[in-house]
Amino acid sequence: MTTQSTIDYSNTDLQALGRAYQNDTERLERIMLLPIGYHVGFACIQGAHGSRTWELNVFHCDESDEIDFDTAIAQGTLQEVETALHTLMAADHAHRRTLDYFATTPVEPSKTEPKPHEWHSRFENIERPTLILEHTPGWTWQDTGDTISPTYYLFRSTDPVFGIQFDVIERQDGSLETSLLSETWDELVSAEDLLKYGDGTKRFAQWLDDCAIVSAWVRGNDTEGGYDHE
Repeated sequence: MTTQSTIDYSNTDLQALGRAYQNDTERLERIMLLPIGYHVGFACIQGAHGSRTWELNVFHCDESDEIDFDTAIAQGTLQEVETALHTLMAADHAHRRTLDYFATTPVEPSKTEPKPHEWHSRFENIERPTLILEHTPGWTWQDTGDTISPTYYLFRSTDPVFGIQFDVIERQDGSLETSLLSETWDELVSAEDLLKYGDGTKRFAQWLDDCAIVSAWVRGNDTEGGYDHE
């Protein structure tokens, strides 16, 4: 060792330790892919009042066989250092067994869960009628979010002035539902409110005409007779 300790080659305990674990330390060198000239071994640090601290370390010797590099893998009592070496070798053994098992055990193909049936509207490929106004979202196959009875919006539109909502809903069982509902209807409190509704009547009439066109189209293409309305 270059600091605090010196490897005493005359230390019989150290030499016996090296001989006892020679196969393990040489294997550990291969596992660690150490460069040529670097080795795994043991060292004993002589402390005050004859105390000893043991190391499992990596070291390198110069051309005169003097140690010019060492770094500890484990340090402590002799038993602790031996336990550290045993742990490293056990880990390597477990690693090799795992690789052997993996290489020789057939891998079962993963079981893929069947995909849920994708629902398609029976109106999907039928040409849609021409409407007077632009509607948002208009024609759509949007899930209504009903967790009890899966249903889908076939058409949705809300008049921006009167807040009247028109929906055509198609259920997975083939039934249809048309609804015309008021989202909001505020109390009229001023002339401005009255003028707003008055100015919107022409567009509202066109919007109702479009709703009627959609309703007639759905009825005319309803081959399963599942039509209902609110």
